[in-house]
Amino acid sequence: MASKKELFKKKAQELTTIHNIPKPTALGAFNDIERVKSSIEILPELQAFIRPLTDEQFGQLEQNILAHGCQDALILWETSAYDLGRGESELSVYVLIDGHNRYKICKKNSIDFKIMLKTFESIEAVKEYMIDLQIGRRNLTLEEESYYRGLKYNAQKGKRGVALQLAQEGRGEEVVNIAENLAEQFNVTSRTIKNDGKFASGLNKLSSELRQEVLQGKSKISKKEIQALADADFEENSIKSLGEIINEANTNENLSPKTEKLLLEIKKMAEKVRSKKACEQLIAKLNELKDML
Repeated sequence: MASKKELFKKKAQELTTIHNIPKPTALGAFNDIERVKSSIEILPELQAFIRPLTDEQFGQLEQNILAHGCQDALILWETSAYDLGRGESELSVYVLIDGHNRYKICKKNSIDFKIMLKTFESIEAVKEYMIDLQIGRRNLTLEEESYYRGLKYNAQKGKRGVALQLAQEGRGEEVVNIAENLAEQFNVTSRTIKNDGKFASGLNKLSSELRQEVLQGKSKISKKEIQALADADFEENSIKSLGEIINEANTNENLSPKTEKLLLEIKKMAEKVRSKKACEQLIAKLNELKDML
């Protein structure tokens, strides 16, 4: 009898199936397609890779779907509760990985849609697939292009350590230079790819709102300042503005003389940030202040 891993691998090699949603059947007589459709899940971790639409773009998409129906299939990741870390259950789970805006519009207006089921070996493979989808979109801003290239570089760089270990043990193929490989793919330099990686890492430390402002070219925060955040001691999605920690400190009435002196120094530095080095120095001071508060 084939193992679970062998069965999963065989399933992953099957051709993707596009399901046309049939006309609604009698209540209580849902077929398999309707069952899948009614159990679609959205994971915030994956939704973060989807390029959000402006209100105008969303409104235009809604008008198009109302007029012509949902022409493109929603893509679902067919996985299991076990593989998502939800216990021992092997029950199927269907996660939306492309078509979030279309899904929202169709649900709101009770419009039929098609679904496409895909299987992947891991959630990391799903993320890479989603990144490739976003890179393929038209009309990306320069910031978005850099961000998605950086995400791809960081994802592949994370696998390189494993590949190197296998190569050293004689159990793997020759390890490629990821930056050079991607540089050739996107027709940029390898240095650009590495800077994109820092940009993506730094950008992910901003709140989702601020991150979207940067990606849409509406933020005053420079690309170099964001790249410098890549090595800063902040959690992802935690920075609402570079002045957030300073503002937090201003509300504290019990600051020590040493902390007050550092706060004043940071305020003066923040007013004169004009280079990457100055930004790195400011971040170091902010980290120091963070530890004091």
